[in-house]
This record gives sequence, structure tokens and C-alpha cells, in this order.
Amino acid sequence: MKFKKIKVCLSYLCFIIFTHESFSVQLSLKHLKGPLYVVEDDYFYKENSMIYIGEKYITIIGATWTLETALLLDKEIKKITSKPIYEVINTNYHPDRAGGNDYWKKIGAKIISTQMTYNLMKTDWEKTIEFTKKSIPDYPRLPLSLPDNVFQNNFVLQNGDLQSIYTGSSHTYDGIFIYFPKEEVLFGGCILKEKIGNLSFADIKEYPRTIEKLKNLNLKITQVIGGHDEPIHGPELIDNYKKLIDDHNKNHKE
Repeated sequence: MKFKKIKVCLSYLCFIIFTHESFSVQLSLKHLKGPLYVVEDDYFYKENSMIYIGEKYITIIGATWTLETALLLDKEIKKITSKPIYEVINTNYHPDRAGGNDYWKKIGAKIISTQMTYNLMKTDWEKTIEFTKKSIPDYPRLPLSLPDNVFQNNFVLQNGDLQSIYTGSSHTYDGIFIYFPKEEVLFGGCILKEKIGNLSFADIKEYPRTIEKLKNLNLKITQVIGGHDEPIHGPELIDNYKKLIDDHNKNHKE
């Protein structure tokens, strides 16, 4: 009987270890170039974030899905640097970009957003949680955790080496791009990706104009990081996604 109990306990312990490892491998951190790393998070639904390792501290672009995924990312960051995580950007108000806010606050980081993102998060957070749970039933009912530092318009961080860009409504009304001029890299967030994705909160008529305004800025871009699906692309992702939206609009004329 004792042998059976020990066997059961060992089996249970192995299950816990296996489960922990299974979840751990669902988030990875890959070096892109210079101070930039790409985060691939498959914990719930594939989302991609970024981190910028500056001279003195780290900026995270996208808080990840939850406190658990934020913890996993924090562990991955600690494997490559001992620099502190100083700030985390919410590139829009949805849970895949802001769900981990509370974890980052608890370790001393500041949450950064635009005023529009702050306002939408304050009024619509519960609605986005309910929407998320319809497709991901296991997603937790996270309490609202608002940004700490709020900018009225575009902002620059890391001594100008990280720039936010808002060109209009798109996937959401508040979504921003993040541009790294020295590395010639654009983080497209939820605005740019391989597949058309979820358009439930999108301003579908303005979306193509928003992308066109981005193109008209004539930024020097050699790589674009998509917010979902495969992360690393060339600048052609911008035109490719605009075509997806244009085709969608042609096929869904009122």
C-alpha cells in the first residue's frame, strides 16, 4: 500500500513538473538585432511582443496576456540581463497588450500608454475581458490595472531610440506603432500581421487610410514585427496587410 501511495505521489509530481515545463516553453525570447528582442507568446493565442535593452534599463513593448505570462517573460529576461525593467508600453487597451500590467507594477515598472488607450481601458476593460473569454474560456477575469504614465500624443523613450507613432484608427481606435530608428525596425502590434485576424473592434473604413499614413511618413524600415502569427517580416508586411483589409472591404460593402 505504501509503495502504491509513493508511486501515485511520484506520478503526480511528474505531472506537475511536465505541466510547468509545457507552459514554460510557450513563451520564448529571441534576439533580433542590437538591443531588440522578440517575444513569442503561445500561452493562450499567439501574440508577439518586444523588449528593448537600453544602456541603463529595459523597456517592454506589450505587457503580455496575464500575470503568469508576464512572470514567464520576466524569467526569460533575467537569463540574458540583470538590468531593471523600468517601463512597459500598452500599445492598445486589449488584454493581449495590457493583461500583464499588474505583474509589472508589482515589480516596480511603470505602465505607459497614450491618453486614448488609458480612456478606453478605463471604460471598456470588462467588455474586452468578456469578449476574450468567449474564444478563450480559460482566460482569467483580470481586474483593471490602468497605466501610470500617460501621454496625450506620440512619445519617445530610451533617449529617442524608441518612438511611438499613431496614424489613426485601425485594429482598435487607439493602437500605436513602435519605431526603432537606429535599428530600422517597426513593431506593428495588432495593426500589422500575416493574417487578417479579429476585426470585431476595428475601424474597418479608416484602417487602410491609417496604414497609408504610416507609409507616407517614409520611415526607413528593414524589418516589421507582426503582433500575431509569425513575428519577423520585411517591410512588405505593410502593403500585404493593407491588401488584406482592402480585399475585406471590397467583399463586405454595405
